[in-house]
Amino acid sequence: MKVILLENHLSTGGAPAFALKRIQSLLAHTDVEVYCIELNFHGADFVVQRNQIIKILGDRFYEAGLNKMRVMDIIDEIKPDVVHIEDVAERLPKELATALYRNDRQFYIVETPHDNIFNPDAEKIYHPDLYAFCTPFHENVYGDMESLYFTIQYPIEEKKVTKDMRIKAKKEVGFALDRKTVLQVGLWTPQKNQKETIAIARKYPNIDFVVAGNLAGNFQFYWEELIKDLPSNFKALGERSDIDTLLQAADIFIFPSTNECSPLSLRHAIEVGLPIVANNLPAYAGTLDKYLKPLDSNLNTITRDYKIPNSNNSRNFALEHKKMYEVLMKIPIKKQAVSISQHFVNQPFLEIKGNSESDFLVQFLDEKGSIYYQNTIKANHWVRLNRQWYTKWRTKVFEGKDLIYNSTMDLEGKKVFIAIDSRSLGDTLAFIPYCEAFRIKHNCDVIVSTFWNKILDYPDLEFVEPGTMVNCYAMYMLGYFHDFDKEPVPANKVPLQQCASNVLGLDYEELVPRVRANRERLDLGRYVTIATNSTAQCKFWTRSGWQTVINYLHSKGFRVINVSKEANPFDNCEPITDTSIEYTMQVIAGAEFQISLSSGLSWLAFAIGTHVVLISNFTASDYEFTTKCTRIINTKVCHDCWSEHKLDASQWGWCPRNQNFICHTSITAEMVIAQMQNLL
Repeated sequence: MKVILLENHLSTGGAPAFALKRIQSLLAHTDVEVYCIELNFHGADFVVQRNQIIKILGDRFYEAGLNKMRVMDIIDEIKPDVVHIEDVAERLPKELATALYRNDRQFYIVETPHDNIFNPDAEKIYHPDLYAFCTPFHENVYGDMESLYFTIQYPIEEKKVTKDMRIKAKKEVGFALDRKTVLQVGLWTPQKNQKETIAIARKYPNIDFVVAGNLAGNFQFYWEELIKDLPSNFKALGERSDIDTLLQAADIFIFPSTNECSPLSLRHAIEVGLPIVANNLPAYAGTLDKYLKPLDSNLNTITRDYKIPNSNNSRNFALEHKKMYEVLMKIPIKKQAVSISQHFVNQPFLEIKGNSESDFLVQFLDEKGSIYYQNTIKANHWVRLNRQWYTKWRTKVFEGKDLIYNSTMDLEGKKVFIAIDSRSLGDTLAFIPYCEAFRIKHNCDVIVSTFWNKILDYPDLEFVEPGTMVNCYAMYMLGYFHDFDKEPVPANKVPLQQCASNVLGLDYEELVPRVRANRERLDLGRYVTIATNSTAQCKFWTRSGWQTVINYLHSKGFRVINVSKEANPFDNCEPITDTSIEYTMQVIAGAEFQISLSSGLSWLAFAIGTHVVLISNFTASDYEFTTKCTRIINTKVCHDCWSEHKLDASQWGWCPRNQNFICHTSITAEMVIAQMQNLL
């Protein structure tokens, strides 16, 4: 059996060390013929493992050099049974990866990922015949991939270190015989976190601390300042080739790393029986629990309390690899098929990944079966539609004449994010019931962001703050856009609530929003609330009209409370001194009714259940809510400009027909009083 190990690089690090052990073990304990190709040479400074591999393999070691496609020539020359990539193929040059994974290849491909950064669900293009994982952590990370996998962890070889051997090693590397020495091994980087080792060293002046690791130039930003101010009991040794001796000489091993996959230095420390203090990271998948103690352990009294394992030794490590290769060679070589992923976050999105030179025809069809969009793309390309409002899309992908993908959007059980774009209280209250209706219709998990989360009463919706990143399958935005890609009908052409039902693909019916209001009646007697302010002059009524109505209510024995947060300019009318939304709701809840404009406080009263006398003549008679609402309009004058013109929010005095706001100035106090008689 011939196996080529294809190494991205052989500079100092976990992957080259793993490759070295794999080569040593296979040659010592099996008849596998091992070859090695180094794709990239990063320089002569970090060559500890590289030099050993070259010494072991001799003329079975190859360098790709500048022409990375030379790898294919070497493979054609060797004719291997297996090409074992010490990484994921996506990190190889694309031309090389495509050539390796051609469907007429005569060799099997194995991949061994060595980090927890790569996201196969989002990034995987090439699918090997088998994964050889170095940690059980990857079994979950790559669990959705179709390839077989073996998990073969780096071996632990017990090295019985006697007291005499430890003393000899201490003398050899210059460690003090009368003091404990704590050792850390690893490249100086933020994730290796030597900064914390230095901080711990300051707490133990009676113990020596040593770090063996390269101070690489590309991480100078991290280590340069640290090594300028080291405590007297701390030494930075730099790159070392005598790590085995350093481990024998040490008394404690420290590993404060914050991001690892399967660090080999921990296994080397276990081999010599060192007590270990370390961060026990999720990527270890519980495999090192019995060996690691917390970083805040007392280093003066710490001892080793584990038994050095002997089952996963080099021989077993080699035999597991041979068994894996033999299992691999009994299955058909995996043909590379494209994968298609799709989501509907803001806009319908489809991506085709894989190793294919075919043309793919992509079609998006609407509910009527009409082709809304089609285009021909290559593998590893994507399409995104402009339309953002809900459509029950059917998506088809053809490879030549073959239909290879046919999917109708189904949101059941999926996460859907609905963002209410407007900061307006009225818009939020108008739109929120349809988020719940959407959840019920599609039986999906709905996450909602609004600027008014704290007052909304929808326990089956998950609320997040605006700007929160949400991992979801679909997303929709509710707001005022005047953009056909964001809403099927302009927002001013339909009732306000229908803006939300249109975007979310729901049948329109008026829905009362639910809010968390304190409905305990305040000791204020009989009173009527008014809300006299809004966000544009076109919404305002006349000051004289308000005062006349206030005086009338006052004469009938009602207190009049102005719940607008702005200053109250009226006689016989009380402002609220606590303008918090919670108190405002409680005041509105106890009112006999409320008189207000086309504003958020009208929508708030509607949500609470307080009858609203609504003065609005610039909007259509059904634009706001109609339930428990007495509307004051005058259709004999200019009115309903809202449905014909887009509001210019930058112009406070916006009156698009230049009628000097006659829509509202024509409404008299007597009209309002007449309409509210049945409420008194």
